[in-house]
Amino acid sequence: MKRQRRTGFTLLEILLVVVIMAIASAVAVPMFARSFRGAKLRNSLRTVTMMHRNAQSKAVLGQRYMALLYDEVKGTVELVDQGQPGVKKDAFFGGIGSGSGMGTEASGGGESTGGETASGTQSDTVRALEEGVRILNFKGGKEFDDIYYVSYYPNGMCDAYTIKIGDDENRIAEIEMDPVTGKAKVRRE
Repeated sequence: MKRQRRTGFTLLEILLVVVIMAIASAVAVPMFARSFRGAKLRNSLRTVTMMHRNAQSKAVLGQRYMALLYDEVKGTVELVDQGQPGVKKDAFFGGIGSGSGMGTEASGGGESTGGETASGTQSDTVRALEEGVRILNFKGGKEFDDIYYVSYYPNGMCDAYTIKIGDDENRIAEIEMDPVTGKAKVRRE
């Protein structure tokens, strides 16, 4: 008599696969959670350094004065075109020496382009820091009502400044901008 052999998996084999998958997911899930927790701060660091490079590039390539406005309250970074040499307008005070206009109309949340500030300078781009990330400290540049202002010049230089940002989970990063080379040095605490 010929015996027929059954094919398939036994209950023990299926249970063994389920246990191995459970162990693998127990190891992998915490690793993924840690990588996502620091993502907001990393994205905000990229936003700040990208806006710095963008301001520097536009100043040199367009032979224009540019400025970055860091709004501590709204959590935004705004790139402002201040004009060509000889007709430079200050982002807060209008034409240099004219004392006209004050403030900007920076919109928070995401990115926007275009628009004109109250002083007549042209707003180029506005980027928001990630939700839960805030400006902790700012050194260098100029300050006006919780807005930090940094100038970029047609020769490729900028004002020296350091910005410290942090997230809700007490992660802190500091970005130092070199005024001559334009390099951004990032330090995490």
